[in-house]
Amino acid sequence: MYAQEKKSAGKPVFRRFRELDHAHLNVELQVHTTWTDGQATVLEILSTVKERGLGAVAFTEHVRKDTPWFLEFKNEVVTFARGFEGLHVYVGCETKAMDDNGRLDVSQQVLDACDIVLGVVHRLPDGRGGYLDFKQLSFERTAEIEFQLSIGMIRNAPIDVLGHPGGMSLRRHGRFPEAYFREMMTAALERQIAIEINSSYLVDMPAFLHLCEEVNPFVSIGSDAHRLSELGHCRDQLLELGVGRL
Repeated sequence: MYAQEKKSAGKPVFRRFRELDHAHLNVELQVHTTWTDGQATVLEILSTVKERGLGAVAFTEHVRKDTPWFLEFKNEVVTFARGFEGLHVYVGCETKAMDDNGRLDVSQQVLDACDIVLGVVHRLPDGRGGYLDFKQLSFERTAEIEFQLSIGMIRNAPIDVLGHPGGMSLRRHGRFPEAYFREMMTAALERQIAIEINSSYLVDMPAFLHLCEEVNPFVSIGSDAHRLSELGHCRDQLLELGVGRL
């Protein structure tokens, strides 16, 4: 699955959902460190990932268009990764949608330095340079805006993964329309972009996996890990649910 050397600029190779086996699940492709809002260092994460038997890890820090430290962060990851033979290590970013057309809050310099780019919805732009207040929006309106931002990224943005799909609606309302999930998966499949199976956001993992079985999109496995205890959580949950048994 992960044929690239850790010092290459290659990207992870994603598989479609029905093709997953244990090796394809044995990864952690969304991790945050003390460079942003994570609680563990790069070295601590690499050591823990190795201890837990994971085969690949992607460091996907939050970035903005004016982020100044990304190349320094990448150098740290690559330097420490040399001490972990057999572990595939990727440097990436998590960047948010700025409009329905797929514009991202990230610089070209950061995009060029990434092995993997996660496009996400974190805020809901108001079209005037600011953001809407989640507290003032109904579930239906929140979901509709999140869907339009997500589809814009899927169709137009330079991303490899749609991260935590439906996440803002799930966090605030505990649900996201099945029809939106289905359309996002279908559009992502057409462009060969992975949909993230994210154990931190999904409130009904079995229902989401049922849709994955139906649409059979390319998928990425991520726990959205901010603590060492969360590393590999998505893998473990999927195995418990019987995913990957070909």
